Amino acid sequence: MLKRLDNWPEALAAALEHVQNKPFEWGENDCCLFACNIVEAITGTDLASPFRGYKNRTEAFEVIKGYGGIGKLAESVAQEFSIPEIEPLKARRGDVFLFNNGNGETLGICRGDLVLAPGKEKLDGLPITKVLDTLRAWEIG
Repeated sequence: MLKRLDNWPEALAAALEHVQNKPFEWGENDCCLFACNIVEAITGTDLASPFRGYKNRTEAFEVIKGYGGIGKLAESVAQEFSIPEIEPLKARRGDVFLFNNGNGETLGICRGDLVLAPGKEKLDGLPITKVLDTLRAWEIG
């Protein structure tokens, strides 16, 4: 299981502020790398190390297809890094969610009762969904 850094609340706030006005970009600020980059900021562990490096939509889809979908990618990474799956309603700030954004599965980060992820509805410049609308969650530290 991952361990959060002592200053994780500040690191989470800084990481979210850093990306709040960044546009969606494959290989930089897509849902998988968004979630992994936030987790890295609060734990120091790069969960994207097994798949980081794709540069565009085609390469991203090849990575995702290789895992069998975003949900399977998240499962695989969680297993590799010993991250426990939890009930979505038990998640806390900084935990990772899987949800359907209307175009398919996507990953996001818990911020209270909201999930932040690259998408369409925005809060402070970051796209949001509600925790109640999530499919799965993983506890980060």
